[in-house]
Amino acid sequence: MGSACKTLLWWSCPASSMLHLSEYDFAGIAEEIYADPSRRDGRSLEEIVQQVVEASNGTDKLSGSVITLPGAPDMYDHERQAYAAGRPLAGFVTQGQKLAGAVDGFIVTTSRCLEPVGVPSCREFYAKRGQELFAVGIQPDELYWMDSVAVAPSDERVRAFLDRAVGEYGLESVLYISFGSFFFPVATPQLVEALVDTLLTLEYPFPFIFSLGGQMASLPADLVKRVSASGKGLICDFWVEQRALLQHGAVGWFLTHGGFNSVCESLTQGIPLIIWPVGAEQPINAAFLSAEPNPMAIELFQVRTGPQLGPSLHSNAEITGTVQVASEEFRAAFAAARGARGAILQANAKKMALSLREERVGEASEEVRRLINF
Repeated sequence: MGSACKTLLWWSCPASSMLHLSEYDFAGIAEEIYADPSRRDGRSLEEIVQQVVEASNGTDKLSGSVITLPGAPDMYDHERQAYAAGRPLAGFVTQGQKLAGAVDGFIVTTSRCLEPVGVPSCREFYAKRGQELFAVGIQPDELYWMDSVAVAPSDERVRAFLDRAVGEYGLESVLYISFGSFFFPVATPQLVEALVDTLLTLEYPFPFIFSLGGQMASLPADLVKRVSASGKGLICDFWVEQRALLQHGAVGWFLTHGGFNSVCESLTQGIPLIIWPVGAEQPINAAFLSAEPNPMAIELFQVRTGPQLGPSLHSNAEITGTVQVASEEFRAAFAAARGARGAILQANAKKMALSLREERVGEASEEVRRLINF
């Protein structure tokens, strides 16, 4: 179509997670290491690429170096990648980098009210590379905004559980759990079981719906039976309309992997988050959404595995990944969610829902018009 045709890359993650993928040329670093026999150390190029991507610090080794990301707390380099769903897909990342270097700009489905530091920082960074950034905001259908007409979940079991929870425990009493369509902490099934066991043994019940929406997601049959017999939870091994469920007045919290689609669907409804990162940019999302001065999430740390075990800079915790310590963290998180801390996070999430809607017809709309004229 000629050089006048503009090409743009759609980035459906926070702007703050873009920069660590743009700071270094991972493929170029790996090729340089591979070309030196002393640095190659018998590894294949593919192995080196994998290690360079996992380090994401300009080398092929995690070193405990401090990483600074716009709008998120500083963290050690080993905290930036999650391994609960497996190792990062290095080939996907390097091909994405190649594409990102060739386009004229980026469309990001975020907004400055959500990322007051991340959006301007990314816009400045890419402008220096001759690329534009369009932050078009969060754009769901009008039905899915907080004060719209609610769309009820279609499954009778889900509706009945939610309606019963309102009667027994009140509005915003239910915890919704989902790790999305593409992720699940398959590397730590013992911690997923510990999560459910903790919910079943709380002194004051925290009713929950656990959606097993992805192909990787599963729970032991005996645990599913325990949940069903308890009356405290509902395991959904069938499709659940997540946005409709989040609109129901019974739901007050969302325990999620921190994928940005789920984050957006929750925040447009003013529902705060408990985040268990399992892959991709999710550790970064968890860090910036739980950071002061206006946190909207509780970040879980003791659920991590692999290279993430060890010291955490932004939590001052030593991450062990054991069932005992993770169970203690679950209990502390649930107590916080239903206490004074939770009230602050709920208020912040509700304010954000209003801000996102206002920005949709404000600055985000201006960004869409700017994109049209690009």
